[in-house]
Amino acid sequence: MINAESTINLFKQLEHKHRKAKTIYVIADNARYYRSRDVNTYLETSRIKLIFLPAYSPNLNLIERLWKHFRKVVMHNKYYQSFADFTKAAEAFFLNIKEHRNALCSLLTENFHLFSA
Repeated sequence: MINAESTINLFKQLEHKHRKAKTIYVIADNARYYRSRDVNTYLETSRIKLIFLPAYSPNLNLIERLWKHFRKVVMHNKYYQSFADFTKAAEAFFLNIKEHRNALCSLLTENFHLFSA
């Protein structure tokens, strides 16, 4: 479960792993736990600086691209007799993620198209 407490624990692990870093930048979506009072209190004395993605920009959030591919492979036009069958298919996707390497390499890039408004 992801909440303020687990987020703070993650931040502590990052700081421990990168002890020599003066500042650790974390790119974050707009999940509620990143803006919680406990997380903000922790960040006041932390070396971690959050950089928030713009609201309503799933194309900038790489995990959203992974989920999109997951849904395409595991869920699109598929029927599972039971929840256990669906669970097996979902687990198989992640256990065999290397099979999706080519598709994911093209989806998980930093090639963004910028448009002027």
